[in-house]
Formats: sequence, structure tokens, C-alpha cells
Amino acid sequence: MAFSERVVSHATTVEFPDDVTGAIGDSVTVVPVVVALAALSDVALAPVLVWFGVFQVVWGVRYGVPVSVEPMKALAALAIAGSLTAGGLAAAGLLAGGTLLVAGATGLLGRLSRFVGQPVVRGVQLAVALVLFETAFGLATTDVVLAGVAVAVAALVAVVSVRASALAVVVVG
Repeated sequence: MAFSERVVSHATTVEFPDDVTGAIGDSVTVVPVVVALAALSDVALAPVLVWFGVFQVVWGVRYGVPVSVEPMKALAALAIAGSLTAGGLAAAGLLAGGTLLVAGATGLLGRLSRFVGQPVVRGVQLAVALVLFETAFGLATTDVVLAGVAVAVAALVAVVSVRASALAVVVVG
């Protein structure tokens, strides 16, 4: 049985409040990355948001669960850091998407997951976080006052809601 068939067979019920909460949780991690990508590169924000939304709906309908966007977050982090151009990001995204499509359709993704454990996934996530931190630190040192205001607003918002603090930083600038 292919990986996608197992996922669909486990997604038999839809719980609207949980689905909405999951979608908002996903957006809290993706939107700041996408906004930073648009602000710091030649990537246009509107098409990225539209296609992100379209594919979240497609994945939800097809698999009954949201599909992780970790590979695209890693590519976006490289573009934000200046290591990838908009064209390079598009090419890397198409290559990653095609690879994952073939791996998922052939059942290879399920077999590979046995060899690539959580430490590898967490390592990639840490690497992405460090690249973003380095870029953020470089940007913050160019305007210390704005960085201080953003940190203060994020800290105040975090007291009320930790998840909303990332959105506060995006709004502040």
C-alpha cells in the first residue's frame, strides 16, 4: 500500500475546530517566513500566498491532513539569507516538489522514512533556524531601535499569546 493511501485511510473524520486550529498554527510558522522572503528577495508575496493556500486546500482534500512544508521552509531560509535567487528558489522548489511527488507516488517515501529518523529532521529544522537567526541578527544590527521595538512588542504579545508573537514581529516590521 502506498504512503498516500495509508494517510487517506487514517483521515476518516473531519473535526472542523481542530482543522481550523491546525491551519492557523501552520500559518503562524509559514507567514513570517514568506513575508521575510518577499521583503528580502525578488519573490512576489501575493503569488506565494495564493499558491500556498491553494496547495494547502489540495493536500487537505486529497490526504485529509495538512502536508508539511519543511522542504520549502528550508529553501525559503536560503533565499532569505541571500544564498538563492528567486529563479534558483523556483527551480529548487520544482525539483523538491517533483522528487517528493515521485517518492510519494511510488511508495518510496514510506520506505525512506524508516532510514531518515527524527534526529535528521530536527537537524534540518535547527539548520534552517540558525540560518534565519544569522540573517535576522544581521538585519537587527542595521537598525537597533527598530529591532528593540520589535523585541519589546513580541515580548508583550508573548505574555498574552506565544503564537501571536511571531505575527507581532511581522506587523512591527
